[in-house]
Amino acid sequence: MHTYLITFNGFGANRVTYYDQTVTIKARHDWSLNAEEGANVIFLAHKKVKEHFNKYKILSVEVVK
Repeated sequence: MHTYLITFNGFGANRVTYYDQTVTIKARHDWSLNAEEGANVIFLAHKKVKEHFNKYKILSVEVVK
C-alpha cells in the first residue's frame, strides 16, 4: 500500500476559502509505474476530497514514506 498526501483549497458557502487543507489516502496503485496508475491515484484523490467539498482545487499530491 502506498500513502499519498493531498493538499488542496476548498471553497465553501458565502465565498469562504479554506486554504492548504490536507487529507491522506492509502492506495494499492503506484503512480510512478505508468500513466494509468497515476490516473487511478488522481481519481481516488478527487473522490476523497469531494467527500469534504463540492468545489476545490488540488494543489499537490505527494507520496508519504
